[in-house]
Amino acid sequence: MKRDAWALLVISTCAAAFFFRLFWPTPLLLVTPDFGRSDAWHFTFVTKFLLGKNLTGGALPIWIPELGRGFPLMAEGQTGTFYIPNVLLYRFLDSVTAYNASILLTILFLGWGMYMWVRRMNWSRIAGLFAALSLMFSGMTLSQLPHGALLQGISLLPWVLYLTLRLFQTKSRSAIAIWAFIYSQQLLTGFPQAAFITILFSFAYGAWLLQESSTKTMDSIRFLLACAASLGLSAVQILPSWEFLNQTTVAGGMTSDVSTYFSYPIKHLATLLEPFFLGNPKFGTYPPFFAFDGSIFWENVGGIGWIPVSLAIITMMKFRSKNIAFFALSVPISLLLMLGKYSPLYLVYSFWPFHLFRVPSRFIWIFVLSIIMIASYAIHRIWRNGRIQKIGVLAAITLHTAILTNTWFSYQAFEPAHLWLTPPEAISRLPNDPNIFTVGSEPIHNQSFLTNGWKSMKPYTSLRNSLAPNSSSIWGITSANVYAGRFLRRPSILAEFIDHEFPVDSREATLSAVGKKLLTISGITSVIAAVPLTQSEPPYLEKITTHDTLTLWNNPEAVPRAYLADRVHVATTKEKAFGILRHEDFIPGKSVLLEDPIHVGQTTDKPTGTAQITDRSNTTLTISVKDNNRDTVLIVTDTYYPGWKAILDGFEVPIFPANIRQRGVIVPPGNHTIQMRYEPKSLFLGFAISVVTLLLLVILMVFLPSSSDPHTLATDASPGPHRPHSRAS
Repeated sequence: MKRDAWALLVISTCAAAFFFRLFWPTPLLLVTPDFGRSDAWHFTFVTKFLLGKNLTGGALPIWIPELGRGFPLMAEGQTGTFYIPNVLLYRFLDSVTAYNASILLTILFLGWGMYMWVRRMNWSRIAGLFAALSLMFSGMTLSQLPHGALLQGISLLPWVLYLTLRLFQTKSRSAIAIWAFIYSQQLLTGFPQAAFITILFSFAYGAWLLQESSTKTMDSIRFLLACAASLGLSAVQILPSWEFLNQTTVAGGMTSDVSTYFSYPIKHLATLLEPFFLGNPKFGTYPPFFAFDGSIFWENVGGIGWIPVSLAIITMMKFRSKNIAFFALSVPISLLLMLGKYSPLYLVYSFWPFHLFRVPSRFIWIFVLSIIMIASYAIHRIWRNGRIQKIGVLAAITLHTAILTNTWFSYQAFEPAHLWLTPPEAISRLPNDPNIFTVGSEPIHNQSFLTNGWKSMKPYTSLRNSLAPNSSSIWGITSANVYAGRFLRRPSILAEFIDHEFPVDSREATLSAVGKKLLTISGITSVIAAVPLTQSEPPYLEKITTHDTLTLWNNPEAVPRAYLADRVHVATTKEKAFGILRHEDFIPGKSVLLEDPIHVGQTTDKPTGTAQITDRSNTTLTISVKDNNRDTVLIVTDTYYPGWKAILDGFEVPIFPANIRQRGVIVPPGNHTIQMRYEPKSLFLGFAISVVTLLLLVILMVFLPSSSDPHTLATDASPGPHRPHSRAS
């Protein structure tokens, strides 16, 4: 390994030089716009910010009240709560430094993993260096920087493949434990599609390696044991995420139309050579997503340049080597998977587990990685042929790296962090303990994004005042909506009703009286409108102030976070629920919509008593009910979700869904104290399974020693990738 230090140092130096500007002289923040919003600002940074805020407070981000009036952030997954680099970075560093360090570390993991894999193939150090730099600085990688969870997951793909090769080359039990640990870390990054692509490719790679194994059965068992152990280690994330999935709009999987959304348009193959062949989103020259039937630049761009592509084509035409046969086969297969709806293999996206994900284009990671591996083998062969060839290889790698880094150096939008983290002026105009609803920010964002890209960040800086989800949570402001990879089913139903009665486009927003009622039931105290707002009939929202192109409206009639209601309406379908909510007999603050009939006291005009929140945290809510004169329903406008329990005067009572997405509890007459606590069984069970699995792996490694690894890195020999080699000096 000492001989590999210089190559690893070069990889590290190149990455550090590329991202040095994020740290000095002024800390910068990645805020690149996407279609509709900035995934970097509105999702990736926010979720990591909340992770750091909770970790430094000695907690986990299992429930965030500010997101959509309550959201199981850890269960959604992309926060990467248990991914060790995230835990260390966001626990001990400030959010900006940790965020930038995680970007750098992700790119380094990607490069180091590629290098180690190539060297495990027994190819030369220069081939490993070429492979690492090609993948680290490819358009496929650098265009995806705003999507942190995806990149963190993919950054471990080469490591899993390296360890798969090691697992089949050595009989060491430690190889099983290490493989399980690294793949579990990929699962814990919280981007399951990256883990799915990895395991699919690893199984294919393992099957290829088994061809010349003399112990096929035992090797297969060891690989399956490693897979099972990885699932056990990551159960602390898998079980809550599975519970979350079953509460979303895509529980049970997606239709083939949805699962093939963002399929790879074949003309994007040209972006392998020239990433901006079809246009550059930064300058607004790339066609809108609907031009490619729902496809986006950063999901399709390969951007590895002409050197790897040319070398790969020549190598596949000239050589018939076992070293590249697997990769030569994976190129067309991954291309067919990338094509999605345009592929003869499109039917696979109707079946589990393919139908759990969108964006078939993401199989481009296997496609490009395979091309890079074939090209790296060519570099390895050329490097061995003499001094002149070595000089040519070094010149080609230098030129190749310079082209890639120059192409992407100024692509992303990096802004001074302190400017974006300064509280927007709109916050000072909000009422106490607000619950905001943002309208019109997405169409206004898209007007700038599709025409001018982000040549100027001024329009997006101005839109910070809209406090669009999830950015408001940075300053502790509750938003009625949440932006996530998958959306909870119940909030989505109510959001559908609101969208129907509160239509918005790039010119105006129109609020009906029913829409106003829905906002009131939802406890929305303020509306921030990025477009002119028209109210068709009373009762009206109150206009408070206008700032730039944004207008703040208040809703003084919004129900409080906790209140008592005694007028019960029952609806068992979405259509019936919408009909009841529209009816004048449904009175916000007095009426409640339930899914099952529940008996309460006889309705009268007399007050039902009062409910007041006396204590609260992320995962607890204490409510004091006084002067309640009959059985009533206590409504908490927070999100209804499994894991919440209610304790009334020391005894657990049922929680049921109210007003579609809120929580309800029956409260008897008199004075009472109700505490709601979030204690998800899925998390506790997952944690127990992970701990037991970890203990078993420790026992496997410590108390059941095995023979040492017979393989070490060599530089000259180039036998098949699956064959163990003798130790070289």
